[in-house]
Amino acid sequence: MDIRGTRLEQVVRFSQRGSMKGGTAESGCLGLDTYVHVDSDEPSGRIRELIRMGERTCYTLQSLMNPVPVRTYARLNGEDLQLDEDDID
Repeated sequence: MDIRGTRLEQVVRFSQRGSMKGGTAESGCLGLDTYVHVDSDEPSGRIRELIRMGERTCYTLQSLMNPVPVRTYARLNGEDLQLDEDDID
């Protein structure tokens, strides 16, 4: 494929609500916009296929589009620290 140059721009919109002091703070992602700029004489169909393949193989994009289980493990002073609310001192 003959591609002279590419440029990628991503705009991510985040939100935060609640209070850190009050223990109610929450953050989230409201969306992701990707702008792909390509300089090439290749047919538009080939460039479209390349961009779609890039979307399918991007770990971050796929994780946002298809949420996966997330787990957090912690240690405090070398000991396991339980993060479940029921186990908080």
